[in-house]
This record gives sequence, structure tokens and C-alpha cells, in this order.
Amino acid sequence: MKHTVYDTSFVAYSNGELAGRRPNNVLDRRLSKIEEFVEGKRVAWYNDKLFGEYRDRVRHTRNDVIDAFLIRLADAGRRVARSTLSTPNYAKARKAQWPSHDQHLLAAAVEATRATIFVTEKALEDCAGTVKREFGFSVVRIA
Repeated sequence: MKHTVYDTSFVAYSNGELAGRRPNNVLDRRLSKIEEFVEGKRVAWYNDKLFGEYRDRVRHTRNDVIDAFLIRLADAGRRVARSTLSTPNYAKARKAQWPSHDQHLLAAAVEATRATIFVTEKALEDCAGTVKREFGFSVVRIA
């Protein structure tokens, strides 16, 4: 099973009207990755900070996929206790130039096996190579 962490922006930007979904457009590519979790093909890892951000940024769902994501997250998502990195992992994140305000994404992925973190920000994508070397995670930007 593919272990996954979804950045808050990734989920929030996927909360568009389904009428805007076209084959292989950005909305379609993002929703496809979320649907893989909803369908049981992925395991979503999260922590309290991520869950709170999802709730704050997606106050009203605009499509069934995001609605199903939030329901399934509560039932089948893997919650990790930490929203911050340990001191050694924080040092690795700094070495990778990972933004400290997004350390909760790495913290959610630390306990997963070969996780993929889906993001929308170029700054996070720019850290992908070093994050892969330091942590073994893949960072994939769909923008």
C-alpha cells in the first residue's frame, strides 16, 4: 500500500467544483491522487496540525471526493502523535532546506514507509532531492 501525506494546499485546491474537472487537468490529477486514498489504494498519514489545517481550509466541501476524503481520513487514515520533528530529524529538514513552517508534513511522514508527500508549492518541490536522501520520502508537486 502506498503511504501518503497530503499538504493542506493540495487538499484545499482540490476542493473545486467537479464541473471544472477535465481529463489530465490539474484538478483531475490532484483529485485522482486523493481518490486513490478514498478507494483504499493509499494510506493517508496525518497529525493533529494537518487535520486542523484541513478542517480550517476546507470549511465547506465543493465536491464528493473531498467529502469522502475527510470522512475516510477519520476512519482509515493513520494519525501520528507528533506534529513536530525530533531534534535529529529537524536538523535533517534544515539541511534539506525544508521550510520550518511545514515541518508537520515531514513529521506525519516519518512513521510511514517510503511515503510520498503531495504538494502544490514549488519551494517544497525544490527540496525533493535532499528530502529523498535524508528521509527516503518522495515529494511530488502537482500544480
